[in-house]
Amino acid sequence: MATGSRLPLKLLILLGAVAAANLLPKHPAEAQELTYFAPGDILPKTVGGIGSRAVTFPDWIFPMEVGSGTGLHAYIGTQLSTYHGLSWSNDPKLFNYPHRDNQCEPRAWKVQACPSGIGHQGVDIRANDNSDKKWNVIAVEGGVVTSITSNTTVSIKNGTHTVQYLHMHPNSIRDAGIDEGDVVVKGQVLGKVSCFMSGSCSTSRHLHFHAYTGTVGEGRLYHVYPSLIAAYRRAWGMPDGVQNGELTRDPMRETGVPGPRPQSVVVPQTSCAGIQLGDAPSGVDRNAFSSLWLHNCSVMGLVADHVTGARSFVYYRPKAAVKDVVAVDPMLFTGVNEAGNVRGQAKHYSSRCGVAVFDVFGKSFEENGNPVIELTGKRPQRDPTCATTGSVDEVLRFTYTERVSPSNAPVSHVVPNDRITLSEKTRNFLAITFYPDGEGVIRLLPYFAGFPGLAREGGLTDSKGGLIPSVQTDEAGAAISWVWIKKRARFTDGLRIKPRTVAHSMAGVDPAACDSQMRPTPDGIEAAGEVPARDACNRVADYLRGYVGFANGRDFASDYFGRRVNVDEELNLAELDVAWNWMRTMYSHESGRPAVLTRGAFERGLKFGDDYIASFYDGIPDAVKSVEFYQDPCNFAQPDCVTPIAGVRVQPATAEEDHLTDTTEPDQIEELFRLFSGVSARLKKLENAVGVPSSSDERPN
Repeated sequence: MATGSRLPLKLLILLGAVAAANLLPKHPAEAQELTYFAPGDILPKTVGGIGSRAVTFPDWIFPMEVGSGTGLHAYIGTQLSTYHGLSWSNDPKLFNYPHRDNQCEPRAWKVQACPSGIGHQGVDIRANDNSDKKWNVIAVEGGVVTSITSNTTVSIKNGTHTVQYLHMHPNSIRDAGIDEGDVVVKGQVLGKVSCFMSGSCSTSRHLHFHAYTGTVGEGRLYHVYPSLIAAYRRAWGMPDGVQNGELTRDPMRETGVPGPRPQSVVVPQTSCAGIQLGDAPSGVDRNAFSSLWLHNCSVMGLVADHVTGARSFVYYRPKAAVKDVVAVDPMLFTGVNEAGNVRGQAKHYSSRCGVAVFDVFGKSFEENGNPVIELTGKRPQRDPTCATTGSVDEVLRFTYTERVSPSNAPVSHVVPNDRITLSEKTRNFLAITFYPDGEGVIRLLPYFAGFPGLAREGGLTDSKGGLIPSVQTDEAGAAISWVWIKKRARFTDGLRIKPRTVAHSMAGVDPAACDSQMRPTPDGIEAAGEVPARDACNRVADYLRGYVGFANGRDFASDYFGRRVNVDEELNLAELDVAWNWMRTMYSHESGRPAVLTRGAFERGLKFGDDYIASFYDGIPDAVKSVEFYQDPCNFAQPDCVTPIAGVRVQPATAEEDHLTDTTEPDQIEELFRLFSGVSARLKKLENAVGVPSSSDERPN
């Protein structure tokens, strides 16, 4: 641009917006001057609270929409004027920090963890301000809605414990679509903060929140305050302060703390000096672990379900001396942790005799400030012929080393108006579904739970009670289905697939269990029983009927390939046209009608899927970009990329249109000239309107 010429209109507007923004009040990067009292420091001071700093639920989010993403706050504190000293429980002075634990305040409820054995069952939380029916209450975790009472207590069970949310306005619960028997997911809106108790507005506007195991009457309530403080800190982009399962003391924010607590020190294992470690066994993914531990100089990954108490130790980086023998079956221990008591089964590996399984039990405890789990049991003693001749005392010791970072938070989802079926509405085009486990809890597998395109609102439930998670965009839907094909399909050979093997994988049925006519084989009957074996083969046949017209079925493949596809024909999905036709075949089988996404969105979705595979499975953190990036055709130079210029949308030239040749028809040249003249006139008019001088030194950017 020539020196002294005026700034372009777009830049002037941008600079004006920046200047205006600098004059506006801003939400701080952190939660105002967040402060909070230590766990157990409750009112009145003469009553003891629960002093434990254990963060029982490290994966919870805060039960209201707060944090740097919204600029909204919440305030944990007593609702009783007897203790807070103000005559009105909704006084604006109460909507301020510090947070204060109020579990075990004087009440008549049985609470085993309280020093007196009775008290307030949980904590009370005020919202951003005193508005009624304005601030959303959200689920701290997933689960099943077991009841909604007249005082609008919403109970959500997750494994062996139940979380309860009290005092929401009943209409807001209905508006949120929450009903008994529903499966909800973490972050789902449950209702709005209000004042309902015993069917009417008869308490201050706040949320009462608690969690328990067994029944409420038994009084086995969890101390929730440390978990909520950790969640609140995360919401504002701060470190949650959790180390070794406890909320560490923060001298800058925690009121009344004289100084920081000494950091835990990992117990050194000097005997491990110089020990060489092998690579992770095939299929072992670091992202599946909650933390890493040391066992006999091997690095172990802990898979911990903090809801059910299930625990598994898996070889992540086995020492070189054992890496080959543990590679086939790397899960060393599986069991449960019940209040620090650990029990389950462990394996003893032998290159000659194979794996022997035996029962173990023990405890989790701290040693020199560091978590340790020690298990003992009697492993089978085997002779040179591998016959069991007795037992030998065995000790398995695991020492904590580090925490594994959690996955990214999911993003919002808007259901398109043109979608009819469950797979279309969720954009989960393969209808990848997750069903309740034995405890009635639905858990997404790590590859899906960590997917950046996962929708915050959860998903839809099928007729069998399974959750079909929603994703945000069509590209995300294509991506997660591509991840399934490339990494989750069990009986395919990479991207070389056969309709039969894909159908077996979708149905979860071993190909050896069914013959070519989809009848159960003797092996299948022996493994599962006659009726289950027949049902399994029928499930496979259902997919093949839809895919390729097996037994005179629908045959969506012929719609897209333009010919009949054989049930055992090899299809190479590395070829883009083949992938497009086959994936549409699968999508249509799930929806029962033509696939709804475009070719451009599909191709961008494949790139999204490949980038996510590189990030999640290959450990390349920067490989995957934002969800929005994959929506823009111009990021991929696709033909449907269009650029607005002065109100005219101009299609980019293809390779054949880069230049005019002698074969260009005169009327085409005339039309191009007319279009160019129109664009030039609009640009000239726009320049005159804003006073931009013409200059031979100016060039388009």
